[in-house]
Formats: sequence, structure tokens, C-alpha cells
Amino acid sequence: MTKELSTEFKYDLVDQSTADFLKQKEFNMREIVGKAYTELGRELKEAQEKLAGNNQYNGLFERWCNSIGLKKDLVYRLINRFKLIANCEDQKIIEDLPVSLTYEIAKPSSESTDSKKQAKEAVLNGEVKTLKEYKELEAKLRKAEEDNKNLSYELSQEKKNRTVVEKVIDNTDYKQIDTLKKELEYKNKKYENLSKQKMILEQQLERSDVKVKEYEELTNKLKAVTREQDDLGRQVEATSELSEMVWEIEKVLKGSLAPVKYAKAIRDMSDNQIIMNNLDSVIGHVESWCKEMRKITNKNNIIEVV
Repeated sequence: MTKELSTEFKYDLVDQSTADFLKQKEFNMREIVGKAYTELGRELKEAQEKLAGNNQYNGLFERWCNSIGLKKDLVYRLINRFKLIANCEDQKIIEDLPVSLTYEIAKPSSESTDSKKQAKEAVLNGEVKTLKEYKELEAKLRKAEEDNKNLSYELSQEKKNRTVVEKVIDNTDYKQIDTLKKELEYKNKKYENLSKQKMILEQQLERSDVKVKEYEELTNKLKAVTREQDDLGRQVEATSELSEMVWEIEKVLKGSLAPVKYAKAIRDMSDNQIIMNNLDSVIGHVESWCKEMRKITNKNNIIEVV
């Protein structure tokens, strides 16, 4: 492959006529090389398209390029350069440029940033002729882009700070008033809710008082009925017990212990002091029992039933 011709030769080392001659030769050779690179790119692109799209040919294109002494990077630079020229209205402008510059502006990333895009447009417009000029212009544009971003950021921050200051100055009193209004509204609602709750509680309390009174009256009635039931029960039980006692005493006194029944025996044994003492003791016990019963009946106002 023919290398790009040097642009560092100092033509002032020769006379003007020789310098003009050499410059023309350089121009002619650049034109030849440019066209040759374009044709190489065309041939490589057609071969790539021929081997593309079928799985059986995957990887064969690069292997084929290696077999004829073309490295992968160079192959794709030539293909990208040809695509650039094919899409350009004036192909001669690009072919007349240094090959290294055409490689640079033909890269897929040549328009990845605004600075690269503008530098590429400058090349296509004929304003930039060498790779060095392109890189210097792209660097200046990139720096200007960064400076612009930084300035935009600083302006936005300044605007935010100014907005914050304005809000603090203009709205401080209004915020305080709004806060107080909200607090007052909250307290009014709270007071209203508490008042409603108080009213409900008072109503419930009134109903509770009525229910408590009814409950107390019912409880007292139940207690009275219970007492009456207890009194009646005790009276029934006492009547039963006393009736049984009276019946038993009458039965004994009129039956097995009737004096008439033992009158003859008493007369016959009247001389027996022991028996008479025992009998007298028993009679004394009976008399004591009668006196005790009399006291109880008189104390409880019990009317003797004959």
C-alpha cells in the first residue's frame, strides 16, 4: 500500500521554480493515491457484501483480507472512507484530502459529539485541509462546548439561588401567615370535634343516669321480694317446726306420759325415797323447760295456741 505523502517538506530549501514543480508532483500523487484508496474501499466493500448474510461465510471476509496482506483495521478504514465518499455530492473534495484525515472523518464515531460533527462539516466545506487542523479545531470546539455547558450549569445554579433568595424574601411573612391560619383551622376543627364528643357523652350520661336509677329501683324491688320470700320461708319453716313440736308434746303428755297413767305407781312407791327424788328431779326439769319456753314466747310476742 502507498503511504500518505509527507507535508513537512520545506520548499524554501529550493528555488521557486523547483518548489512549484515539486508541489505539482505532490498534488498529482495525492490525487492518484486518493483515487486508489477510493477504489480499494469499493472493492473491499463489494467483497464484504458478497460474503455477508450467509452463515456458511461468517468470518471468511476477514480471513480473505488477511490472506492478501490487508489488516483488519486498514480494511475497515478503507470501507468507511468509501462509504463517506459514496454519500458525498462532491467526491473529489474528499479524494483530494490527506488519507489520514479522510480516515478520521469516516469513522462511525465522527459525529458522536457536537464538536466532532462541526469539525467534520468544516472539512467537507473545505475550511480544513489537514488532520492537524481538524484535531485542533475539534479540540477548540470541544473546549467551547464544555465551557458552554459549565456556563449553562453556573447560570442555572445562579438562577436557582436567586429564585430561592427571592422566595425567602418575598414569601417569609406569607408562609408564617399561612402556617398560623392552618394551625387556627386545625384547632377550630379539634374544638368542634371535642364539643361534639362532649355532647354525645352528656347524652349518653343522661341515658346512663336513667338506666342507673331504673337498675337501682329494680334491685331494691328484687331485694324486697327476696326478703319477703326469705321471711315467708322462715315463717313456714318455723310454723312447721313448732306445730311438730306441739304435736309431739301433746302426744307424749296425753299419751305415754299422762299423769293418770302413772298415778297408782306413784302412790305405791311413795315411801321409796330414791324413786320419789328421781321423779321430783324430772318434774323439776319439766317445770324449768316450761318456764324457759314461756320466756321465749313472751319475748317474741307469740300468742299461745291452745
